[in-house]
Amino acid sequence: MSATINAKVTILVGAGAVENAWKPILNIFRLINGDETDQDSANFLFAKSICALRLYSKLPQRAKQLKEEQELVSSMKEVIGDSLKLAQKDGTLKPRKEFATMLDKFVLCSPNNLFGFVTTNWDTVIDAEADRWVKDKYLDIESAKVFHIHGSIEAHEHLYLPSETSMENYRSDAENERLGYAHFATFKLLKEANSIILYGLSLDPLDAELNLLLGGAFKASKTIKEVIIVNPNYQLVRKRVKILLFRKTGIAIRCFDPENLEIEL
Repeated sequence: MSATINAKVTILVGAGAVENAWKPILNIFRLINGDETDQDSANFLFAKSICALRLYSKLPQRAKQLKEEQELVSSMKEVIGDSLKLAQKDGTLKPRKEFATMLDKFVLCSPNNLFGFVTTNWDTVIDAEADRWVKDKYLDIESAKVFHIHGSIEAHEHLYLPSETSMENYRSDAENERLGYAHFATFKLLKEANSIILYGLSLDPLDAELNLLLGGAFKASKTIKEVIIVNPNYQLVRKRVKILLFRKTGIAIRCFDPENLEIEL
C-alpha cells in the first residue's frame, strides 16, 4: 500500500512469530502420549476436551463428568501456563529474527501510521519485543499494548483453548462477557484498519471464531485496503483470506516469506 497519512495498521500475530512456540506445550503432552505427539495431536486433544465440556454442560445427568473434565482442563491450563513461563524465562521462546524488520517495513513506511497489536499467543514474547521496538522507534510512546484475544500466561485460568468460542455453556456469564468484549475490541481494530498484517498466523479451522471476526471485518469495513501475509506457508493463508473476502473487492492481498521481506510473492 502506498504510504498514507494517519493510516491505521492492525498487526495480528500468531504462534509462527515465536521460535519454539509449541515446544513447551508438546513437551507436556509427550510425557503422557509419547514422543510422536505433535501440534496436530495437541489440538486434537484440546478440541476433544472442549467438545466434552459443551456436551456435559447441557446434560444434568452428566454433572460428575462435567466436573471431572473441568478439573482436567483447569489443571492443563495451569501446567501449560507454568511451562510457557519457564520457557520464556530460559530463552527457549523468543521472537523470530524478522519481527522488527517486518514492523519497520510495513508500519514505519509512514511516520504518521497508527498501529495496534493483537495476538492469539498465550506467551508474552511478542509483548516484550513490541515494547522494545516501540521504545526504540517512537519518542512519544512509552510502551506497546499487545491485545491477547486468547488469554495469556499472566492469568492461565483464562486461557482460550483451540476450538473454543466466546460464548460457552460451561463458563459463567461474567467470563463469557469478558471474552466477548475481547472479541468485540478485536473486531473494531480490524474493521477500522487500513492495513491488516497477518504475521505467523495460519487462520486455522480451529480458530473459527477469529476467522469469523476477520471475515466480518472485511464485509463491514469501508477502510481496509490491503491484507499483508507474512508466513512461509503464505499460499495456504492467501487461500483462506480469499475465502473470507468472498465477493468483496478493493482489498489487495500481499504475500511475503519471512526469510525475504524485500520480495512480494
